[in-house]
Amino acid sequence: MDIISGVLGSSIIIGGIFPMIFFGLMDFLFRYFSVKIPFQNVFLFTAIGGTIAMSILSYFLFDITADNYKEIFSKNNYDTIFIGIILGAIWTLAIFSMGFAYEKLNANGAQIIPIASASGLLTSVLSIVILGETGNLYYLFVSAFIIFVGVLILQKAEIISDKKSENLKTINFLPILVGGIIPLISFGVLNTMFKAYYELNSGALGIVMGCTGIILSLLVQIIRKQKLQYEPKLLITGVAWAIAVASLGYGFSPLMGKASILLPIAGASPLVSVILVAISLDEKVDWKYITFGSVLIFSGVLALHLFL
Repeated sequence: MDIISGVLGSSIIIGGIFPMIFFGLMDFLFRYFSVKIPFQNVFLFTAIGGTIAMSILSYFLFDITADNYKEIFSKNNYDTIFIGIILGAIWTLAIFSMGFAYEKLNANGAQIIPIASASGLLTSVLSIVILGETGNLYYLFVSAFIIFVGVLILQKAEIISDKKSENLKTINFLPILVGGIIPLISFGVLNTMFKAYYELNSGALGIVMGCTGIILSLLVQIIRKQKLQYEPKLLITGVAWAIAVASLGYGFSPLMGKASILLPIAGASPLVSVILVAISLDEKVDWKYITFGSVLIFSGVLALHLFL
């Protein structure tokens, strides 16, 4: 019981490691399903599954019941709806940017994923500058940088299985801008805002985010005039997202974790997705890069846990 209580009371584990695992699972599932299905179609079911799962998790984690739904989403409480819509729009922008880069710009994952994953570093800076979080900045930036380097090395393991790896040295700025830099900024701002407004109820924000994602993905579906594919199995991607966001929100409140610490850990999610790609998709990877990258990531996480 003491071990369980220690785990449930640790913001690092609940708000950092759990999101890392489930964001990584979501990334893997999104990549797996997006091979043959348009990205907005995958995201539509992701948002639907995420909204349903978040509604259930909110009952257990954030005390949202049928009786207080009206109070949380009342006309006198516009903040939750307004901020949730903004967060949902930013989330959709980040995912759609990566999806568009893969589908239309022939983006190379080995080039754009490390850039997008650096959002944890951006959030650390924003959390200190905007949210006024304090701590040992030296250990913070060193630990976050070690995690980021670990992510870079993990992507090196996938390059050898990438059919476009021979063109990796040819840098095309547009795919990097759309698929890497835009998600980098979007996720960085999204995570900082999510922390800044945690007092509005993380579960409620997640529900509004999911609903916003559903509406925007349907709008893109209509604009692109593509046939909607009904694939209920895609809902599992949204479930993974909901668990990740709920865990992150719980790490912020009531566990009062710092965004500058939790989000670099959550940003190490490629560790999970790369390993799942190697195991489940039977793709050839270089395990020495995975091992070295994993050691760096866990070293960075341990440093954050011990020194901050």
